[in-house]
Amino acid sequence: MGEATMEFTTSGGAIVQRTAQNAILLFPEEADVRNCDDLHTASRRLLDEGLRSLVLDLTDCHFCDSSGVNVILRTYVRAKTVGTRMSIRLPEQGMVRRTCSITGVTRMMPVELAGPPPAGDPPARRLGP
Repeated sequence: MGEATMEFTTSGGAIVQRTAQNAILLFPEEADVRNCDDLHTASRRLLDEGLRSLVLDLTDCHFCDSSGVNVILRTYVRAKTVGTRMSIRLPEQGMVRRTCSITGVTRMMPVELAGPPPAGDPPARRLGP
């Protein structure tokens, strides 16, 4: 039997899906100065709970400014510090994918392309710029 999944929405509009050891933080349609504190708080709390893995899912995010990129990078640094495997899930194309490429996010951390998850638990694919 699989692990129970819990889902909730943060005050900033992010959705958290988690099991005992793994979590996905789904970014809202826009990640900017209005909700970056909420996104950072949510990611920090998840990491402080000792997760095995965390995915930042930007599949439905259509705008991500420097505040959103800052959240991604700070979360990645924290994940490395606490020993949590972290990846970012991006749409196959569009502004958010381009922003992450230009800022170097796609070169720093494991990136998954959006789409149905593959069977099993294979490692995330690393994308080029």
